[in-house]
Amino acid sequence: METTKTILKISELINSNDNNKALDLLDKLIEFKSHATTKDSHQSWYTLLKRFKAFYVDHINGNIKSVDNIPFSVFKHGNGKHPFINYSTIPVTNCPGAGKCVDYCYSKNSMRFPLAVCSWLQNQILENHYFNLIEISFNNFINQSKYKKAIQNKGFVNFRLYNDGDFRTIEILKQWMELLRSYESSVKCYGYTKSLHFLKALAIEKFNFPNNYLTNISLGGRYDALKDSTLIKNLSIYRGEFISHKMDKVFKTSKGYQKQDYKEIRQAYKKDKIFICPLVCNSCSGAGHACGSDVFKDKKIIIPIHG
Repeated sequence: METTKTILKISELINSNDNNKALDLLDKLIEFKSHATTKDSHQSWYTLLKRFKAFYVDHINGNIKSVDNIPFSVFKHGNGKHPFINYSTIPVTNCPGAGKCVDYCYSKNSMRFPLAVCSWLQNQILENHYFNLIEISFNNFINQSKYKKAIQNKGFVNFRLYNDGDFRTIEILKQWMELLRSYESSVKCYGYTKSLHFLKALAIEKFNFPNNYLTNISLGGRYDALKDSTLIKNLSIYRGEFISHKMDKVFKTSKGYQKQDYKEIRQAYKKDKIFICPLVCNSCSGAGHACGSDVFKDKKIIIPIHG
């Protein structure tokens, strides 16, 4: 049984509310993982999938009433590579704008980690049915002492919306914008999206976006043709394009950039204003991290497709 493929199918079935089929496939995956020698570990696939199943069954039976019923953390602390609060759902199945990017999707690589996968599946259900619990969880999360102290000292905390996944529906997008509006004085949020059709629809609707969110138009999706739409470019949340560039040779982040890599990228975009992603978030510049900064508005941020 191929784990990533199975998880993506379970996610798809959950989104379509085909609960019996989703549970059946989930049970098969749990049984498959039960043969692992590490199955009794508290971090094993077997253990964590059973925890997710209990939550899913509670959802089906109408027993999700409060944040106490949520088994996994909805939001995550940052790390050395990505030092911001972040939120994710399952990639691909929750990315309506996904296109050729599926072939090199970095988030799929993270689907080897059971805790990440189970929390993403949980968050998918929360987005679809219990957004009020996401709101409560966010408030609880940023009221931890480390973030209260950061807000006191800097005036804000950074939040990346969708480290993995994307806005699956326009209703979910609107709900996130309303949540962020409540934290305009204390949270700076940024993200990447291929759901350009939703942005265009909200531009036509004249939707009022919060002033603490910036989005990067992530190319490689099915709606790339909308990237030059003035409706999207004139949105207050528009930062610019984020492009995954296919290098002539396989690019390994462990080796970092070589002089030839910079030369190749600059040659490919010689007519454009560009900024080459340094690969580690928040190490970009003295002006802050480029993807979440107005200083880099309209610049194309380039990152090599990497393994």
